Amino acid sequence: MSVASLKSGIDSLDIGAVSGTMGRDSSPPSAATPNLPQFSFDFDRLRRDMDAFQAKFDAFIADGRKRILEDRNAFEKEITDAQEQEQQMSNQIEYYKEKEAELAQESAREQQELQETESSIAEFTRKKQDLIVLRDAVVAQIRETQSVVDKKLAERGQDRAKFLAQSSLNAPELAFWEKNLGLRIEGFDDDQLKIVFTLISESTWSREYYVVMDLSDPDYEIIRCDPQLHKDVVDGIVTRLNESRDFGKFLKDIRSAFKASGL
Repeated sequence: MSVASLKSGIDSLDIGAVSGTMGRDSSPPSAATPNLPQFSFDFDRLRRDMDAFQAKFDAFIADGRKRILEDRNAFEKEITDAQEQEQQMSNQIEYYKEKEAELAQESAREQQELQETESSIAEFTRKKQDLIVLRDAVVAQIRETQSVVDKKLAERGQDRAKFLAQSSLNAPELAFWEKNLGLRIEGFDDDQLKIVFTLISESTWSREYYVVMDLSDPDYEIIRCDPQLHKDVVDGIVTRLNESRDFGKFLKDIRSAFKASGL
């Protein structure tokens, strides 16, 4: 039973009691009616207590509703905060997942670059080894060539010394040839001599016949001849000169070849 129903019953009881009292006072009591005990009940005080109780109860209910509302609002706020935190955590998780994917791609790219770099280093190392082998081979070839050159230079120095010695021995004979046989030797170019003959052609004693000799190698070589003699004749004369190193005989042979040619 609610407080409002109890209060309504008390009000009805109070009104009925008042009506019964007034009826009994206005009419004489019946002789058959027994004598009932009289109660003194303070309904006003009861009503005041009930009103005070109602006020306290209403205040309790209102306070309870207020606390429930506050708790519900706090709970909803906590739920909202939790949802926001969850959303933030979800966003952070997605962000870190993207970062993880980027880092994975970056790591894969760096790994590929590292492999390419290692491959390039290996290739450069191989090329370096090849170049070292080639350099050693070239150095060995240079040394061998230098040895050959040094040997030839030594032989050439010896030949020059022999030639100078022979020239000093042939100087009187050469002077005789230059005066009586029309022979002249000139420096033509570096390591080259021009040997000029006259008094060969009976029709023109002043006509010049000459050969140009190359002295840059240990073996002599005729590189020019005017008038041109047959190649076999020239090769035979030069071969005998390189074998004998007799320059005086060479001059006689080349003059005889010009005279025999009839040119």
